[in-house]
Amino acid sequence: MPPKILLATPISDKKAYILQEWLTYIRQFTYPNYDVYLVDNSHNPSYHKSIWEEHGIACGYVNPTGKRATQYITESQNKLRDYFLAGDYDYFFSLECDNFPPPNIIEFMLSFKKDNFNIPYFLKRGDDQCLGVQKSVINYQGFCSNKVLSPTDSLTQFDGRVKPYFAPSLGCSLLSRRLMEKIPFRVSNTNPYAFSDSYFHWDSNKLGIKPYVHMGQLCKHHRFTWRFNSDFVPVGRMG
Repeated sequence: MPPKILLATPISDKKAYILQEWLTYIRQFTYPNYDVYLVDNSHNPSYHKSIWEEHGIACGYVNPTGKRATQYITESQNKLRDYFLAGDYDYFFSLECDNFPPPNIIEFMLSFKKDNFNIPYFLKRGDDQCLGVQKSVINYQGFCSNKVLSPTDSLTQFDGRVKPYFAPSLGCSLLSRRLMEKIPFRVSNTNPYAFSDSYFHWDSNKLGIKPYVHMGQLCKHHRFTWRFNSDFVPVGRMG
């Protein structure tokens, strides 16, 4: 029996522009042994019920009221992690709902036999677009600052090789059970801008489990700017 995979990601009605297409697309994956579990964090609590009813896909719910995007997305990820750990899954496949990898992506990623394996995708637009891969993360009294590859570095680094990086984005990541058992998702109240991706890979590096990125394969990313998401506007530092 091939390894059992849980394809898991937070969703929201903020991604309604692409979510229906994505839900249809992931059913076309060629791998024979995977389940799908989603956690919705829309302000409308009835949205996640439509995922069950219209698509037959299990979907939990996290109430985002009074929280920043970094907080309720992380809470959603930990709900996904709990579901994963309660099951008999071997790998957690984090695939964000605006990413469209090739249909054989699970077999492809498994073939590298890594605990933390990632496929890159482009962020931003135009001359500013860059791969969502961080070269380093700096911590100072709980403050997390990342250094994402520049547009130029993104092109020169994309050379077909599998290489370790400090913190790739979690938009297309295959994570082993061994790793998931040791690391919960988290953010820091001292930095309202930093998402859980940085902290997860930071913790993975601390365990000696390097995040690897395949710099020869891309996800098609249907991008949308966070500038239109009012939940992401910081309200100041919190102790």
